[in-house]
Amino acid sequence: MRILLTVTRLFLGVFLLFNGINMWFPFLPVQMPDSQTALDLMHGLVASGLFSCVKVVEVAAGLMLIFNRFVPLALAAMLPLTVVIAWVDFVLIVSPNSIVFGALLVVPQALLMLFYLRYYLPMFVMRAEPAAPTGEAVAQAVAATP
Repeated sequence: MRILLTVTRLFLGVFLLFNGINMWFPFLPVQMPDSQTALDLMHGLVASGLFSCVKVVEVAAGLMLIFNRFVPLALAAMLPLTVVIAWVDFVLIVSPNSIVFGALLVVPQALLMLFYLRYYLPMFVMRAEPAAPTGEAVAQAVAATP
């Protein structure tokens, strides 16, 4: 199982890195969607500058996954982007290429998030009390890092 998770993490990292840097150094063909709604969304993201932000997050998350650093953070940062990309691919475009592309993003991310679930469970506290972190709490958190 460890080998499967390592391969999945590396695959997703390379996938995100290549898709992210493809904006600045185009080496992968980019097909414009046939769906007018998807096309409008894409143009809106580009015009607003948010598309560049998405690509920066993809590159950063890809590097974190490749180098096995801050993996839960990388997966959490990618989650909103993955949801939007999956919606565009599975609902708006719905072509064979978009289904494959969406699956290549959603399946590895879902698998990795499942296996890193223990890092997300503390966030599911129904009533949390805010408090400034103490030096001891920070030291414990850092010490708990494998």
